[in-house]
Order: sequence, then C-alpha cells, then structure tokens
Amino acid sequence: MTFKKLIAAGLAVAALMMPTYAAFAQDAAQPAPAADGQAAPAVDPNAAASEDPTKNWLKVCDPLADGKKVCIMRQVVVANGQFLGSFLLRDDPGQESRLLAVAAVPLGVLLPFGLTWQIDGSKPIRVPFMLCDPTSCATQLVINEAYINSLKKGSVLKLTAKNRQNKDLVIEINLAGFTTVYDAESAMTFEEFNKQNSDPSALEKQLQDRAEELRKQLDTPAPAQ
Repeated sequence: MTFKKLIAAGLAVAALMMPTYAAFAQDAAQPAPAADGQAAPAVDPNAAASEDPTKNWLKVCDPLADGKKVCIMRQVVVANGQFLGSFLLRDDPGQESRLLAVAAVPLGVLLPFGLTWQIDGSKPIRVPFMLCDPTSCATQLVINEAYINSLKKGSVLKLTAKNRQNKDLVIEINLAGFTTVYDAESAMTFEEFNKQNSDPSALEKQLQDRAEELRKQLDTPAPAQ
C-alpha cells in the first residue's frame, strides 16, 4: 500500500500520528506525564524553535494523477522519549473534505470531555475523541482556509484534555515555522521518508495494520439501545 493510497483513503491519517519517528519529533526537555494521570506541564513552545523553527514540522507529499499533490504536515511532542501529543494536517485535493486536522494526546484522559483546541487567545473549539489505540487518543476536525490562516498567524496551538483527576492536561503545539513549511513547494517524498526508517517494511505494515483497525472500528455498527 503506497503513501498516496493511505492518505487518499483518509482512514489512515491517525496512523501517521504514531510517535514512531523520533528524528522528526519535537523533544520537550521536561518530565513526561506521570503514570497516575497527573497533568503534564505545558510544553515550552520555543524549546524546539531556537535554531530553526521549520524543524518543528515534518512535511511529506505524494503526487496525484492530475499533477496535484497530497501532503501531510506533522508535529509530535515527546519528553524523555515518551509521547505527549501530536498534531497532523492533511491537505488532499482529491478528497471532498480537502483539509483535515488530527490531534492526539496520551491515554488516560477522560473521553466525555473531548479535546479542546485553541490557537493563542482565540475562541477554543471542543472536539470529541474519535478513537483510542494502544498509544494515544485522537480527535479529528475538517477545517477550512480560514483555520489554516489562523495557524499561520498563531504562535501556539493549545490542546487541553482532562486527566483522571479531572484536571487539565495541556500540550502546546509550536506553530513557529508552520507558514514556511506549509507554503514551501519542496517536501520530502514518501520514498525519502521511508528510507530514513531502519525498517521500511515494518513501517508500511504498521500503517496498513492501523488503517485496517480504523476501518473495522468505523464499519462496526453501533449497539442497539
């Protein structure tokens, strides 16, 4: 299964949220969330941007048959090798909902509260959780160009969930470098991205397995009330 097919399918977007690729993750030098669900301190949005803010973002693109490109941009926040949160943007001209954003946080959050997205001091958006897997719980939102412009103008995208103690769990996605990377014509291809992983076949298998898992969950009818 190629990158283009995975992205075009739409269901595999959450698979690309996996904190597998440490080389592309923003590493926040601070303690990770405690196992008992205590809230993690907010990530310093300037921690990874001191030298080159574009390094906050990974961009991978694949050509479509009509000459256009489908691209993803992703930022993963980790601390001491542990996953804290992630944000992914899919831009696929071949889909009816061209722009799709996915944000994820670690397990142990209270699902009924959803995940609040807030760019700087703008009005927060409360997004319900779509699914949880063995590493994270993800939310998904179809966005528009206005939201892209807000990301371009913003400094921090704050993701807020509730932990087991009903306290805020806050993760900050650093928006420094977003505009430069989003508007750039150049991007890593899937083949180039694949080569930078030690086991490309294992990577592709992970993506396929996650896509199949998502399909099964979405295809399963809701239980009768």
